[in-house]
Amino acid sequence: MNSGFPLGRLFGTEIRAHWTWVFLLALITVVLGEGLAAESTTSAAALWGWGAAVVTAILVFASVAAHELAHVLVARRSGIGGNVVVIQLLGGSYLMESRPRTWGQELKTTLAGPIVSLVLLAVFVLVAVVTILLWGGSNDVPDSVAAVSFVSEVLALFNFFMVVTNLIPGYPMDGARIVHAIAWARSGRDDVATRVASRVGRVVGAAIMGIGVVVVALVDLWPGLALIVTGWLVIGSSRILDRRLFMQALISGALVSDAADTQPARIPPQLTLDVFAGEYLGERMGSAALVERGDDLVGLLGTAQIKRIPRRNWPLMRTEQAMVPIANVPHVLGDSDLWTGLEIMERSGLDGLLIGTGEPPVSLLTRRSASLLIRERIEQRAVASGPLMRVRRLPGRPPTRPPWAPVVPSEPEPPAPPATEPTTPPTPSAGPADSTDTPDDDAGER
Repeated sequence: MNSGFPLGRLFGTEIRAHWTWVFLLALITVVLGEGLAAESTTSAAALWGWGAAVVTAILVFASVAAHELAHVLVARRSGIGGNVVVIQLLGGSYLMESRPRTWGQELKTTLAGPIVSLVLLAVFVLVAVVTILLWGGSNDVPDSVAAVSFVSEVLALFNFFMVVTNLIPGYPMDGARIVHAIAWARSGRDDVATRVASRVGRVVGAAIMGIGVVVVALVDLWPGLALIVTGWLVIGSSRILDRRLFMQALISGALVSDAADTQPARIPPQLTLDVFAGEYLGERMGSAALVERGDDLVGLLGTAQIKRIPRRNWPLMRTEQAMVPIANVPHVLGDSDLWTGLEIMERSGLDGLLIGTGEPPVSLLTRRSASLLIRERIEQRAVASGPLMRVRRLPGRPPTRPPWAPVVPSEPEPPAPPATEPTTPPTPSAGPADSTDTPDDDAGER
């Protein structure tokens, strides 16, 4: 969630915006403002046009924020928490303290966003209808009324777009979560519901691509290409659910404490980023370090923060300038489910989470520590599969061991019997007196 910059708090929820919204809002303002100003006949009308463009851009952002904030508020009332919302370029994302424990929690939390967008759609449609009924037949519409009518019409279309796109049953849209909740209710199993949501998403994505092909052939190129790309993204996103399901089964039963980094690195705030990256991240890529001033923890620094800064600036920038303030780093309990902790880390955009609520925390859940546990689980599964694993190979070539499979020593072959010189059987002797006979005498006797 720290991928954006903070805007403030509302209803106990921190609202952050991704930096791409700066360019998007500027683009909306310039395009709409210039269009309205070009159609204006007076300077006052042009000024109202620019004002309408600015208000439209602000309300577009507010509509997305309201949609995501509704998710968080309902999640909090349902007992699964939530305190941060990030408004991204395409929609937004919200952070829950824990995963839904029942299908009802998931369904209520998911439906909250589209319902708010429907309410906003109804409000803006009502405003647009009122302005049309009162001034639609007049040739002398006040500039202020024209501006209000324009803003309401644009916002009504935008919220309609929000409702339709979010109800597409493809991950990570709300529609996929609704399908997941319904399948969860019918089957009683979360994993079965995930498979159903993934399958439905792939079918819907293929249908969207098919519609795009028809549009390209019969209507227009660019809208058809947009539909094809959208369908391809929906299919790809739905496949993510299958991979997540495999990973979730792999670490089933693991706790956050099982993957804890109990001795995280502690670095001073004056350390330059080139030294930090070379001496720390070079060996522990994907981990995070605690920034410590004296005995006080002041921040967290990891790969996510380093990679946003050009390499040429690393020798000139200190860790305290790139770190995430410790107050913005989420906490997770050690006895919490590891999958929940990984979801919180993924949504936060950080490389580590603080474990526990004590002061100061002494351990972290990092991407590296979690990957070590996952690797250990994979090796355990490989061992449980047996020493001889069936591996696909080309004809005529010996089977190869997968790189993640354990090395199984072969049984030593039994030692070969020592080689002995061939011996001839001794000749029978006539008695003790013959032992002194010469070979010539023996030959004569024979």
